[in-house]
Amino acid sequence: MELALLAALACGALLAIQSRVNGELGTHVGAMQAAWISFGSGLVALSLLWLTPRFRAASARVREALRQGRLRPWHLLGGVAGGLLVGTQTYAVPLVGVATFLIAIVGGQMVSALVVDRLGVGPAAPERVTFGRVAASVLAVLGVLTAVGPELTSGLAWLPVLLAFLVGMGTSVQQATNALITATGGDAAVTGFVNFAVGTVVLVLVGCWTVLPAGMPDVSTAPWWSWSGGLIGVVFILGAAWAVMHSGVLLFGLVTVTSQLGTGVVLDLIEPSTRDQVGTQMLLGVALTVIAAVVAAMARARARRGGGAARPLGAAP
Repeated sequence: MELALLAALACGALLAIQSRVNGELGTHVGAMQAAWISFGSGLVALSLLWLTPRFRAASARVREALRQGRLRPWHLLGGVAGGLLVGTQTYAVPLVGVATFLIAIVGGQMVSALVVDRLGVGPAAPERVTFGRVAASVLAVLGVLTAVGPELTSGLAWLPVLLAFLVGMGTSVQQATNALITATGGDAAVTGFVNFAVGTVVLVLVGCWTVLPAGMPDVSTAPWWSWSGGLIGVVFILGAAWAVMHSGVLLFGLVTVTSQLGTGVVLDLIEPSTRDQVGTQMLLGVALTVIAAVVAAMARARARRGGGAARPLGAAP
């Protein structure tokens, strides 16, 4: 469990860094073009693994599970959320900053993670909806509203925040189905390939009507580090698929909040164009979400011990 929590913290930091990287690339080549480059480069990197026997064997196990019905075709569609996440990154981050973007993502995750864990979408058994888990989710959403509220009331465009919130809801399902594919195939790299293949198709279908008429973008002005979003996404997908297997979707989502928002605040402070967005209320919102992660971890630990403190909602005191 400790390693899974460390992996979740690392994944949160990677998502924040990827958001800044892809947002920077989007300002130079266009939002959808940057999403194509990010997801396409990740797909190319993962495609090289077809040369290894381990990857081919794991892929065969996934195909056999589909044939036998142990995996459903919709379990392979987690890349839809991943593709939309990258597309939203390249559009929203230059407008609202990394921290605000991530806070909206977190809000969406918290709304859907309880349902995802309760239904047992991933490889783990369904988890009860306990008072502790609900309290942690409510506290996380309160942190989101506290941090984002001042920006929205000061005239910040609401569309990027709304899109990020909706994409965040989809990422909870993605994390659960990714863990299921990893458990079936025995190799997180296969999960990553499926995600990047599906996400690339989605981005091409969504963006071809704007990207193709525009022609080749001028990439000469983009800094070298802005091209690393695809590789960062590969590491994130692989780490998240493994971590969710051992922590559950809700706990993974809440723990990544800490490093997501912390790293996002640091990145916004470094970037002059978003430095003014980091204020007292945003820091208070970050603190509330960190507390929510701690509450969720404690509630899960009590539930695993079978203690009465983690009783389900509606149960008699």
